[in-house]
Amino acid sequence: MEFSDFIAPFDAASFCTGYFGKRPLHIRSTGDSRPGLLPWSRFNEVLAITPYWNEDTLKVYFKSRAALRENYCDTSDLRAGTSAPVNPAKVKALMGLGASLVANHVHRVCPEVGAVAHMLEREFAARVAANVYCSFKGVQAFQTHFDLHDVFAVQAEGEKVWRVYESRADAPVLPLPPGDEIEKWLSESRGRLLFEVTMQPGDILYLPRGQYHDALTGSQASLHVTFGVSPATGLSLFKLLESAVTPEPAFRAYLPDARKEAELRERLGTLADRLKAVITSSAFAIDVLNHQRDLARAPANYELPAQARPSWYSVARRAKVLRRDHGFAVVFDGGEIALGATYPTVEWILRQRLFSLDDAAARQPSVNRVELRRDLDLLARAGIIVETEMQQ
Repeated sequence: MEFSDFIAPFDAASFCTGYFGKRPLHIRSTGDSRPGLLPWSRFNEVLAITPYWNEDTLKVYFKSRAALRENYCDTSDLRAGTSAPVNPAKVKALMGLGASLVANHVHRVCPEVGAVAHMLEREFAARVAANVYCSFKGVQAFQTHFDLHDVFAVQAEGEKVWRVYESRADAPVLPLPPGDEIEKWLSESRGRLLFEVTMQPGDILYLPRGQYHDALTGSQASLHVTFGVSPATGLSLFKLLESAVTPEPAFRAYLPDARKEAELRERLGTLADRLKAVITSSAFAIDVLNHQRDLARAPANYELPAQARPSWYSVARRAKVLRRDHGFAVVFDGGEIALGATYPTVEWILRQRLFSLDDAAARQPSVNRVELRRDLDLLARAGIIVETEMQQ
């Protein structure tokens, strides 16, 4: 599936330029768009994968309050540090009383949902998680709230009435604590109703991060899937910066005693200048690219019963990867080879005695295979690695 297929009949380019991260949008299904994403029969099959479901992956809500784990899980004979497994009979009994289910991270156990999640990860260079919400007639599982990520809600079965409000939190990253006071504050700060829509099977509702909303199940049981889309934020740069500057002695050195204010300010100014140079460098742009690529996880595809024969290489010449502001390079006694986003994989390769191409690529799952093959060819031409045969 491509994003244009997923969001049809709305134009994908118009969505990316005019709506993503900006404003909510309701897209009616044409009848053949997003057919059968998760029908009741398939959701029942997914819930039957009992080893996956525990107090963390399955939540039960009754009148906007989370059920205690002992009311829907088996809590006897639990080993320390383990999550309590769900008891299907207890869950079924609570649903009979009108409780709602939230099945978290369904993309991990349902390939159809996983395929959509992986597509959205590629499209938006983001981490994506898919949760399923099951509720019954007249139930409002959650009061007015906002999410910490962008949301694509896809109605799978039944109907649900969504109310979207004009207020929007400013790029939130921390969850609000539960409680009546917070719920009251959210209701008071949500603003006027922006629009109300009754979602039908196949409909999509897009909500940018922080958009206030709530939902109410209609006259029949409802099942919908939400895809939470979380691109990298500026906060992720701090960890990348730490890795980038750790090799530099100036950052590993002790700071001056803060009681010597003039000396401290001078050092901080020097470090700040260096940080600006690093964060605006071509090398750091590659770090950001790799980080965003890593958010989009590769789907599992074993392709059995096929068995690919590995290509084996040995390291025949001493070399190392050198980081400079203008980029990365493999440096050896005969010269150097410029590198791009493959540099973490090449660093790993140069520490090995023997390696296979598939094993090298697995160390950096997001690595572009074409780029990696090109750089391996350059290493081979320089005599740094040589293709070899693995002795059985």
